[in-house]
Amino acid sequence: MSAWLRSMAAGSVLVYGLYGLYCARQEKKPALRKNAWGTAALALLLSALFGTVLARAGYALLMQELDFEYEGLAALEGLLDFDFDLLSFLCGAAGVLLGTLLANRLTRKGHTAEGMDAFAPFGALLAALFRMGELFFGSYGMGSALPENSGLAFFPFAVQVTADGGYSYWVYAVCVLSAAFALIWAGVSLARFTGRGRTGLNLTLTLFFLALPQVLCESLRKRGMFWLFVHVEELLCGLILLAVVLFWILKSGKGVTAARRWMPMAVIAAGMGLLVATEFAIDGKIFDLPVGLCYAVMCVILCAMGWAGAAAAGRWNAEGSGR
Repeated sequence: MSAWLRSMAAGSVLVYGLYGLYCARQEKKPALRKNAWGTAALALLLSALFGTVLARAGYALLMQELDFEYEGLAALEGLLDFDFDLLSFLCGAAGVLLGTLLANRLTRKGHTAEGMDAFAPFGALLAALFRMGELFFGSYGMGSALPENSGLAFFPFAVQVTADGGYSYWVYAVCVLSAAFALIWAGVSLARFTGRGRTGLNLTLTLFFLALPQVLCESLRKRGMFWLFVHVEELLCGLILLAVVLFWILKSGKGVTAARRWMPMAVIAAGMGLLVATEFAIDGKIFDLPVGLCYAVMCVILCAMGWAGAAAAGRWNAEGSGR
């Protein structure tokens, strides 16, 4: 784990350094240029603190690891165990956002949202870095095993892992797929921030379009946080989608019918219901469909949800821009 810690620490310093450099070079945005390096340094420290604490505490709470009834306050000692299997990625990401938000709040009074919009592409880059970091942990972050003599048995589609008995086999590299989605959106987010758009749009779009494909990736993972067969972080991704779309809807909708205004939320909610049914089908609890077909259906559902989210974001942006 020490190699992973060194790599992630170095990568985080680089990402926040790029964030500081990017803000410092914003000629047309003086609010971002002011104290750009100080904001980035403070954000790095606070995000490391909050990210670490929430990643561990979030896992413990979601997995009901803390047993105060029998152990009392001694149960808190378990929080000091930072084994990688005992961390929640999404709770850690929430800590990173909280730390960066607080740093911008302290150093950019009145321009916090603009500072978070500027951070959005670098937050996506940071997510990609930590997803790739899962390669340090063997089968963690991976999917099912490939069939023998599969044509996809090579990186980046798969990685080779060794079982306890010394037997080696190939598994799908789901963490690389997660990182690829995050990298793609980092580029889109960076391009968007240089264009037109109301304050807050870049951050909320990034939250939505990082969580959306992660629903698929979490379903593909074979290790992680589970409630029986329910993928906990897949469920958390769904809640993020609902929360972001609800924000866009509540902040917009002037002059449109209620049906049109709430249509994106209806699509997202219906999509979540269909995704649950798809997960039951993947686990063989309903229907009798090939797994590949189930995942194809899941991709179609996610595309529809993405369209609905983009529509809600577009309306909010258009109303705020006066178009």
